[in-house]
Amino acid sequence: MDTKTRMTATRRTLLQLAAGTALMLTGAVALPGHASAEDSALKGKNLAYIAFGLQYEYQVTLVEHVKKLAAEKGMNISVYDGKGDPSTQTTQLLDVLSKSPDIILLNPVDAKLLQGGVRKANEAGIPLFMLENLPPEGEWVAYNTFDDVAGGRAAADAVAKLTGGKGRVLEIRGAIGSGQSEKRYQGFHEQMEAKYPDITIETLKAEWTADNAQTLTVDAFTRDPNVAAIWAHNDEMIRGVVSALRQIDRLKLAGEEGHIPVIGFDGTPLGLQRIREGTQTADVGQNPFSMGSSIIQEMENHFSGKPVNKNTLIQPVMIWKENVDSEENWGNMVKG
Repeated sequence: MDTKTRMTATRRTLLQLAAGTALMLTGAVALPGHASAEDSALKGKNLAYIAFGLQYEYQVTLVEHVKKLAAEKGMNISVYDGKGDPSTQTTQLLDVLSKSPDIILLNPVDAKLLQGGVRKANEAGIPLFMLENLPPEGEWVAYNTFDDVAGGRAAADAVAKLTGGKGRVLEIRGAIGSGQSEKRYQGFHEQMEAKYPDITIETLKAEWTADNAQTLTVDAFTRDPNVAAIWAHNDEMIRGVVSALRQIDRLKLAGEEGHIPVIGFDGTPLGLQRIREGTQTADVGQNPFSMGSSIIQEMENHFSGKPVNKNTLIQPVMIWKENVDSEENWGNMVKG
């Protein structure tokens, strides 16, 4: 059985907290200060957090922020690294249920495969809070997610802007079955079909990893070297895309002749740095601080008997070279 991951302190320093409790949030909305441990209804509560996977920079930042807020509330938190693997998360959820925590925070890799565990949590009466992906059935107190459909649409608009609305575009996709990937794919394709009929999309299934993205990108250029732009479902896969372009001698910086626009998703510190360098053109920005702060606030509301926002949707922000240094980009709120 996969045991609890005891996360060591990361190299990141939190410089700014951006969050919101309204149903619709932008990427950088600040909340008033949270209740201190002394007056928090969460003081002494045991929180089990099953994370999506700590191999992703966005997820690490989200987990560290939740840990920080939980400590401020006087909570006891156990973090489980889902490793981006549904089977690992299934085992972890059963382990968590055997320990009867006061609260479960779950960020599923494939929510459909956790349906049994969600049912058991409901039967045990353990309050369940969800991030990013929802199971098809079951009960939860609050659900907090990024608007991935809107993010996919924003990526489509960015691709069209950079290509003049025509040409062959590579879409580097996350895992099939992942809610984030499904919704980003949906938004991207809906927008392309509705507004940009002269763009041809070739979708490559890279399963969120840089290595897969590199191999698939090289293969795509081998089949046909004519590529107008590349979009990936996360910034980690962009790392593989850039390596692939370098490998086949097609990597040109933004502004140079022959530059192939590359659009990422997440707004990680490394993604922002690539935009500054010119190896990445744009990014669809999320905000782990907003997501973490909002879900902890909903826990506070629930245990305080206050109204809870059952569904919270955080809106995307497009990041270009012109606004890459903005303090509102979460990737600038942490530093190595």
